[in-house]
Amino acid sequence: MKNNHLLQSLGFDAKAEEVYRALLSLADAPAAAIAKRAGVKRTSAYHVLEKLIDMGLVSSYTSRGTHRFYAEHPSRLKKFFEERAIIADRILPELQKDAQRSSRQTSIRFVEGVAGIRGISEESLECKEQVILTIGSSKKYLEYSGGRFGYGQRRRTQGITMRSLRYRHDGSGSSSKRSHEVRLLPDDFIFPGFIIIFDTTVGVVLFEERPRGFLVTSEAFSAITKSIFDLLWNQAKPL
Repeated sequence: MKNNHLLQSLGFDAKAEEVYRALLSLADAPAAAIAKRAGVKRTSAYHVLEKLIDMGLVSSYTSRGTHRFYAEHPSRLKKFFEERAIIADRILPELQKDAQRSSRQTSIRFVEGVAGIRGISEESLECKEQVILTIGSSKKYLEYSGGRFGYGQRRRTQGITMRSLRYRHDGSGSSSKRSHEVRLLPDDFIFPGFIIIFDTTVGVVLFEERPRGFLVTSEAFSAITKSIFDLLWNQAKPL
């Protein structure tokens, strides 16, 4: 059975995948035949084929007045992304400079949905200080972020430590006190949300009917939030 979404994980949209795979099956054909096999309009096929030529996955030539296309070996696909990775390595230092400049400025970003909430956790794994602080029910947060997705294991693998203020019903959530220390919030402490603090960024998730939250990147705001965390930490009971 054909997997129609094989290339979409690599950034291909559905139409591009259909056109590319149609040409692979035909090997060499004019645009009309490719469009028919892919089930798209000829104009759309031309547009996609031009992009595939730019990517080095397709070549073209003219024979007896007919413009024809042929697919390069599929290994070109791997080469295309390897070349992009090399380019990314070259431009990354300059982009990091831009990110460092922006990190010194206050910014607020709003997120919605499970993917947006999970993105906060993913971003925390890029922290430079190698320390993550959290406040709130981890059990409830997992519900809003779509469940477990290997976050703890990846955090430990990267050598990032965590300190968490959570509720008794959340459990320990860790097999190593050295990498994750937990203290308990009072049962009557009303906190319908979750806060995650890393570097100069503070992520806030609101436990509402629709998952939503925001991230604030600010040296001043993160310092304030870390001070509040330390105050609660010193008053909380060890797990």
